[in-house]
Amino acid sequence: MMKRVLLSLLITSCFALPMSGSQSTYNGPTLHDNYEGPLVVANSQLRYLGEDMLTFDTAGYLAQHASNLVPLRPAIDTWAAMHAIHPRVLIHVLQAYWPLAVTSATAGEKETVHQIATAIALIYHEQRQDPLAASKAVMAVADAYHLKVELPTGLATSREVPTRNAPLVFGWFQPPWEIGDTWAGGGAHGDTGSGTRNALDYWGEYRNWGADLSQWWVAASQAGTARVWSICSVSVIHAGGWVSTYYHLENVQLTDPQVVERNTVISNYANDEPTALCQGGSSTGPHVHSALYHDGNRVEIDEANVDFTAFSHHAGVGQYDGNCNTSWYNHDTAGKICPYADALLNNAPPPVPAMFVDGFESGDTSAWSSTIQ
Repeated sequence: MMKRVLLSLLITSCFALPMSGSQSTYNGPTLHDNYEGPLVVANSQLRYLGEDMLTFDTAGYLAQHASNLVPLRPAIDTWAAMHAIHPRVLIHVLQAYWPLAVTSATAGEKETVHQIATAIALIYHEQRQDPLAASKAVMAVADAYHLKVELPTGLATSREVPTRNAPLVFGWFQPPWEIGDTWAGGGAHGDTGSGTRNALDYWGEYRNWGADLSQWWVAASQAGTARVWSICSVSVIHAGGWVSTYYHLENVQLTDPQVVERNTVISNYANDEPTALCQGGSSTGPHVHSALYHDGNRVEIDEANVDFTAFSHHAGVGQYDGNCNTSWYNHDTAGKICPYADALLNNAPPPVPAMFVDGFESGDTSAWSSTIQ
């Protein structure tokens, strides 16, 4: 079987985004996804569900299995949630990377967690229909980093997880900022910089690092239970298998865990690069990175799948599409808005269980209807 080499997905370092944007892309050793050996990780064991986020004790698992990695708990939780890969699997791969070394959560160590988690996610999410997808992901990282990964045998046994596809959701999620504020949004992209485009970057007003951003508040897109993974990363676990994630934050206003309502203030987005990237990654400027998952799978943020209370997004072509001829926002009252334009008013109704009746696609939206279909 010919090897498939993942090379040109790893292009973040030479790709400049207009305005603000997240760049969570793998740039480590070359990954080969050609593993055809026995199952070592069942796909269901790698999927990180909302229910897992509420019940899995990462700190306790580290204390029992990899106590030298305890200082990296925030980074492990952050990137497990950001990429929807179970921290239990990630921990055992990281244990092989640092078999004996004592870690202290340096910037380099946190970036290593980011890179390894992103590598696993890159292969798994692209091949998740393959029964060997999780095994290929783990073994590709082991091969690339020359690791001897020892996994508990139980991880090769499937567990019961939902197999349903994400339902079409119109108007259940509001934009991730306070009602009444006007922000800008970028082009849709995958959380690894490739693949299914489940993430968007937003900012209240374009400013350089160091500016006063205290007036701009990130808010929960829908009710649920918030998990605060670190000082710059939060997830909200919603009903029906949905999870929204938020990165590049500062001044988080929540405890962990905390029940929130739609429009509950989460934090500001960070105005300095070290805080915005507190667990690794990169960014071209201050903003919040927001992504959606359903039952541990990425959900494409496109008007055919997901419409927000104030607008839909036509995802366009490729990653981070900022060309208004191919990618745009359909705002409920302002009409067509180009990416990277400060014109997306969050004119959502008060938080109630509301759904669009027919979505934006028909041209006759009933955005504020309380009818749920």
